[in-house]
Amino acid sequence: MRRLTGMRAWSTAALLVVLGTAGCGTKHHLGRYDFAGRTLAIVHVTPSSSDLRMGTYSADADDPVGAVLAAGSRLAVEVEGRRVRTRLDSAAARVSIGTRMADRTAERATMYLGARRVPAPSSADYVLDLRVRSYGVSARNWQSAARLYLEADVVLLDAATGVEIWTTRVNGWNTITPRVASSGEIPRDIITAAGLLTVSVEDLERTLQRVVDVSADAVTDELREKLRDVRRDQIARR
Repeated sequence: MRRLTGMRAWSTAALLVVLGTAGCGTKHHLGRYDFAGRTLAIVHVTPSSSDLRMGTYSADADDPVGAVLAAGSRLAVEVEGRRVRTRLDSAAARVSIGTRMADRTAERATMYLGARRVPAPSSADYVLDLRVRSYGVSARNWQSAARLYLEADVVLLDAATGVEIWTTRVNGWNTITPRVASSGEIPRDIITAAGLLTVSVEDLERTLQRVVDVSADAVTDELREKLRDVRRDQIARR
């Protein structure tokens, strides 16, 4: 693979977020609670390391030579995978994924709810539980386009009873492209999984920050829409 030169950063050429309501349908209980003037705590859990989702290698059981070659391919994938994950983990440590996502989510969630954030769940009326299920890089194989992804579940709880008031799931990802300084910051070739080893930890950090921020904004956008529906119904019933 030709090494890219003059690479300065990654673009967000295809940053996408998909939201889905967890549990049964789109049910929630936001209309049963009064959040104005109440307190809200944010708790978060994040995996200790990143994940690398790659295509698998297989060989015909009747082809011993192919089996040996496939085993070598798997070993190469594992070695390169460890190197990529080391860089991802370094970037993630700088970003502090859980804290960043919790802080950005709390900033807008408290505004929409009319609540005040407090540091400890024990002193809160409500708790927003943010669980990052997985984050890392996904690609079909080493020569296909790589994308940085984040998957998280978010649940709003009544702190006194543990009742789930509202829940959603976010899946965000960003297809990675290099920007070349000599071309006026115009995105060029797609970065492949193998090409990740040519990308700096700083560039990984910036792209991961973008995925986290957009994912957090998607969560609060969903909460805002649900609250709008509730308040619209309340006005209609008056």
